[in-house]
Amino acid sequence: MASGKKGKMGIAAGVIVLLAAAAIWGYPAVTSGYPVKMSRESDRIVVTGERYEIAFSAKNGGIESIRGRGAKEALSAGNRGGALWWGFAGDEGSWNGAQASDFSYEWHSRAKELVFHYGGPLKVDATVAFGRDGRIRMRANVVNGTGLTIESFRFPYELKVPADRVQDGLLPMLPGALLTDAFFKENNSFSAPYPGVMFAAYEAVRTDHGSLALYDVHGKTAETANLGFKNQVDDAGKTALVHDYSVVLAPNAEWTTPDVVLDIGGDYAESIGGYGELNGFSDYPSLRKKLGKDWTAYASLPFYKMDISAFKNGSWHALKTDYADRLPYPGVLHLVGFQTGGHDENYPDFLPPDPKWGSDADFRDFVRSAKEKGDKVVPYTNFSWWGVSSPTLQKLPPGTSLEDVVALQKNGTVIKEDYGPHSGYVVNPAHPFVRQRIAEEHGKLLKEAGFDGIFEDQWGIRNAPALYNKSAPEGTNPANAYFQGVRDYFASLDFPMFTEDGIDVLAADATGFMGTNLLWDVLDYRKNTASYTEYYPMAGMLLRDKVLLYQHDLAAETMTDDPEMLRWNLAMGYNLSADLYNGVTNPWVDAVGVIQREVLSGYADEKVRSYERVTPDVTRTGFGSRTVTANWNRESVYALDDAMTLSPGGFDVAAADGNVRAGNYARYNGLDLDPGEHVLVEVRKKDAIRVYQPYGSDTTLRIRKGGKWAYVAAAAYEADGTKIADLAVSEDGDFATFDYIANILDRKVGCVELLPADRPSDVKASFRKVKLLTNLALEKGITATSSTADAFDADKANDGDPFTYWESTNKKFPQSLTLDLGETTEVGKLMLRLVPQDAWEKRDQEIAVLGSADGQTFATLVPPAAYAFDPASENKIEIPIDPPGKVRYVRLTVTGNTAWPAAQISEFEVYGKS
Repeated sequence: MASGKKGKMGIAAGVIVLLAAAAIWGYPAVTSGYPVKMSRESDRIVVTGERYEIAFSAKNGGIESIRGRGAKEALSAGNRGGALWWGFAGDEGSWNGAQASDFSYEWHSRAKELVFHYGGPLKVDATVAFGRDGRIRMRANVVNGTGLTIESFRFPYELKVPADRVQDGLLPMLPGALLTDAFFKENNSFSAPYPGVMFAAYEAVRTDHGSLALYDVHGKTAETANLGFKNQVDDAGKTALVHDYSVVLAPNAEWTTPDVVLDIGGDYAESIGGYGELNGFSDYPSLRKKLGKDWTAYASLPFYKMDISAFKNGSWHALKTDYADRLPYPGVLHLVGFQTGGHDENYPDFLPPDPKWGSDADFRDFVRSAKEKGDKVVPYTNFSWWGVSSPTLQKLPPGTSLEDVVALQKNGTVIKEDYGPHSGYVVNPAHPFVRQRIAEEHGKLLKEAGFDGIFEDQWGIRNAPALYNKSAPEGTNPANAYFQGVRDYFASLDFPMFTEDGIDVLAADATGFMGTNLLWDVLDYRKNTASYTEYYPMAGMLLRDKVLLYQHDLAAETMTDDPEMLRWNLAMGYNLSADLYNGVTNPWVDAVGVIQREVLSGYADEKVRSYERVTPDVTRTGFGSRTVTANWNRESVYALDDAMTLSPGGFDVAAADGNVRAGNYARYNGLDLDPGEHVLVEVRKKDAIRVYQPYGSDTTLRIRKGGKWAYVAAAAYEADGTKIADLAVSEDGDFATFDYIANILDRKVGCVELLPADRPSDVKASFRKVKLLTNLALEKGITATSSTADAFDADKANDGDPFTYWESTNKKFPQSLTLDLGETTEVGKLMLRLVPQDAWEKRDQEIAVLGSADGQTFATLVPPAAYAFDPASENKIEIPIDPPGKVRYVRLTVTGNTAWPAAQISEFEVYGKS
């Protein structure tokens, strides 16, 4: 046993410390069987293990360097300012390890531990243990003799890394935010709290000289910590890992940090696995155990947002007949805004529903009917934030005040938040009345209304506030009381609970986490990181067997309604969501239904085992029974092999047993597909093969026959299994070829089924494929004479999204929309659209079409005429250009609209001569 300034400890005391340390770190005292060596080199203490060499200052215990074993250069340049820790009493004072008035250290050779002792007003004993698993564990015990309240304890204090050596860094913003090397080389900083924006107490970097992860091992409470990366202004060219505990340590009080792990050398997947292992996530109940007999249903159902207040003529009857009953595939119906006052009003009072939607009997009939047809019904609620005018807050029990139930800040004021015109209070989850009131409302929602589970907003994403209320969970302080109250609440539940985003430890009791950082990046809320962020399936590696992962299904930006979002969800291990606001005929409603049921359900609880970048633009995610390959390049195809090629921006999901395959392909089974997108699903069974194309243009397909099939018969079916027609099939050895056509005999094709046959197909009927036409106007330059607002400007008319639109200034006809095709083009027809919803009632717009070669002089291509936009025909009209015109600029001039005093176009499409 070596020692510092205080001299050697007695043998008895050393034995006591040794035994105590063995108990603390969870392994036997006799640990001499693994190679860890300590040496004193001048003013440095150097500890060498199988995976690392770490050097501490013998003068103050600060980390001076961390080096991967065998690496030529240091992975970390140690603590900023040489201080292992730093404590702050707000703005009133600070103390750190580099300036402690008294310092000594001890080395316990059998336990493989260094213990640093710091005297002074802030007394700290820091223990560093070197485990047989190759990880370094640190813990600090803090006694506050400063006479002030310590509010921040930074341990280990900022660990520096050369910025120009960083390849990328990983932060736990769902599902995992991978910050590119440019973030570090351009001297950026970003940090955020756990629990809150950060869903795990973990951070890591990969560098040219190895990897370094830093993470907590939680005790009974999860401590609040600020995590991230910080540019070192006083040490140019360095970044640092930030690990800053928010604490409320009163004068003369004592507190011990969680165990902090330095995981050196392993890649992200390895250190994420270590974080999960040491935090006991494997002991959490599995999804199958939580959901029991309902597991199969939840695994196969996408989430469908049903905001009753957003639908035209919203009512429980209309919601049933126009939406739920017409869904091609069942799902989890996510009811929003049904309570009195609508969304963000009246919380926590959700029942009875607002009577304007219909009677209570109508409401119950909707829920009953949906469940009978195979749907689950889960409402949006928010029990963390109570509306200022809610009935509950207006009638608090005698002796209970607002200050009792609402979270109090340090200055004694309540925490009030506004969302647009809506105001509410952040409630204290530990207060008995809060818990009682939530339990009462849960009982109504589940037992009286018959809902299958609950979604609760905010508790899985809110940055945990310091809670200064008298009611607090036992053993907590203001810094960790709020989130411990949330954990205790989740632990009391006995029904499926979904929460916004999610915090790792809530996976012990929650059923689903709904949200990712992708939304905030799309909205540019995280300006410091958005432009540098790629994504990494950290959540899938940790918790995918414990909670169902979804994008948050309230935000339009996170719906699975385009190829990019579908690819992202599958690559990251996420389930699918759709918004029914745009009706049930949207092909993406079919896509999420088919892919969730036929593809994702087969591995919905498998953790991500691996994630690799195959090329700079292609990633591969391994789940065990499934592998997902994603082509992130939206301009170029990617060949998996000679037979399979992914489309630009495409993906491939392949089952290990070969029985399920899905993706967005340009070439399939050696046959180049027709032009356009092709989202395909192939499900193979012994006696049948089903092929789905829920989204994409008509194409010829080549499918491998069943193993012992002599010949093949094919037929097209609707989504409900109703047969439409037999299809002609040609055969070539082991393959059968047929045309997949989206609409046959004016009926929508749900799938094509192939069956074994004892003779060649004699079906003669053929159905013509619809040739894909290229929209020449898509995302080309476009201008308008006016727009009613930025949200309705000209570029909404050729963005490819029929649910966004251009609208001119009201009551000022005529108005024009002018498109620049970029070069002189022969134009054969236009397709004009309005939003394809019943809410856009039938209307006539008087429109003229003009063309120009130079953008200055325009000639009439089609004279003014009234065109009927009718939701019964998808609100679209076609205008032939006869004869075709050779123009660069195409202009629409609108002189009237029978349903609105402005010009309106959601898509302005231009096609060449057919």
